[in-house]
Amino acid sequence: MKGRTAGVGVALAVALVTALIVSAAGSASRNATFKMAIVTDIGSIQDRSFNQLANQGRLAVQGELKVPTRVYQTTSEAQRIPNMLAACRAGYTMIFAVGFLNYNAENAVAPKCPKAQWAGVDISYSLLKAKPKNTAGIVFAEHESGFLVGYLAGLVVKSQGGPQIVSAVGANPVPAIVRFISGYIQGAKRANPKMKVLVGYANDLTFNDQAKCKEVALGQIQQGTRAIFQVAGGCGLGALQAAKEAGNVWGIGVDADQLYLGPFMLTSALKRVNVAVVDLSKLAYAGNLSVQRDYLYSLKNNGVGLGSVNKKVPKKFVERTVAIGKLVASGRIVVKTNVKS
Repeated sequence: MKGRTAGVGVALAVALVTALIVSAAGSASRNATFKMAIVTDIGSIQDRSFNQLANQGRLAVQGELKVPTRVYQTTSEAQRIPNMLAACRAGYTMIFAVGFLNYNAENAVAPKCPKAQWAGVDISYSLLKAKPKNTAGIVFAEHESGFLVGYLAGLVVKSQGGPQIVSAVGANPVPAIVRFISGYIQGAKRANPKMKVLVGYANDLTFNDQAKCKEVALGQIQQGTRAIFQVAGGCGLGALQAAKEAGNVWGIGVDADQLYLGPFMLTSALKRVNVAVVDLSKLAYAGNLSVQRDYLYSLKNNGVGLGSVNKKVPKKFVERTVAIGKLVASGRIVVKTNVKS
C-alpha cells in the first residue's frame, strides 16, 4: 500500500509539472504573438485630449511590454470599419476601438475577428447587439470628475463676486460628454446653489473644429460666464482660446491635464484613458482579460480625477474639493449621470 501511495504521489507530481510546462509554453506562445493596436475616433492624436491619451497608452504598452503596436487614425465616418478590419487582418491580437461613436463599427467587426481580443473605450458592452465573445467595454465615471471641477469653479467664482455664472461647451451630446457636463452642473451648484450654469454644444462630429467651439464659448462669454469647461476634444481648444482672449474668464480642460495651456486655466477634469489602455493590454498579454463585461474607471480607483490647479486658487478651496471628492469616491455623495442646468 505504501508503495502504491508513493506511486500515485509521483504520478501527481509529474502531472503537475507537465501542466506547468504546458501552461508556460502557452503563455510564451501567446506573448510571442501579442500585438496591440488602437483605432482612434474622428479627430487627431494631437488633440491634447482623448485620442492623444489613448495613443500615449499605446506607446507605454509598446515600451513596457516590448511588443509591436500601431495606431489607425480615423479621419472620417467611412474609415471606422476599414480601420478595424485592417487591424484585424494585420494580426493584432488586442484591438482598442477608441470613442463612443466607434461602437457600430466594433459591433460589426469584432465578431468577424475572433482571434483578437477587443476593448471599446467609452463603449459599454451592452451597446454591442452582436454580443461578441471576444470583447470588453471600458467606461468612465466622467460625472465624478466633472463634479470636482464644477465644485472648484463654483467656489472660485463665488469668492470673486460678480455674475454667478459658469458654463460648459460640448462637442456633441454623446453619453460621456453628457456625464461630464451633468457632474459639472451638480458640482457648481453644490458650491453655490445660486450658480447659473450655461450649456452649449458645437455639434462638431469631427471633434476638431475649433471655430465651432469658440463660437459657442463666445456666446457664453456675452452672457457673463466666468468659467468655461471644454468637453469637446480638439474642438474644445477653441473654447479655451475664447476664455483666454476674454482675459477674465477661467478655462477648464478635459481628459488630459491642460493647465499648461496658460495662466487663465483653472484646472482639468481628468479621464485616464491612457491608464485603461495600459491596464487592459497587460491583462490581455497575461491571458487574464475578462470579456463580455465592462471595466469601470472612477474616482474610487483613480480612473478619473481632478487635474493640476492654478496656483492663484486659495489652498482651502483645493482642500475642500479634494475632501468632497473623497465623499464621492466612498459613495456618501452620489453624482447623477444626466442632469440639465
